[in-house]
Amino acid sequence: MTEVLVEEATLDDGIVMIYKRYEVRVRMAFDRTRISQDDALALLCQRIPEAGGMKVVLRAAS
Repeated sequence: MTEVLVEEATLDDGIVMIYKRYEVRVRMAFDRTRISQDDALALLCQRIPEAGGMKVVLRAAS
């Protein structure tokens, strides 16, 4: 199972979501003004198919 740490962030123009892969963990940030959290997670699953079996961990916005 992949653990996905989800954060909200203000991202540059044209960037809706970014992620960094670690062994069994993915750190993802998305820009809520451009994409919903659900859509960002769906996009992540397209980029990293093994993230389909994921445990989502939400983090407070900074």
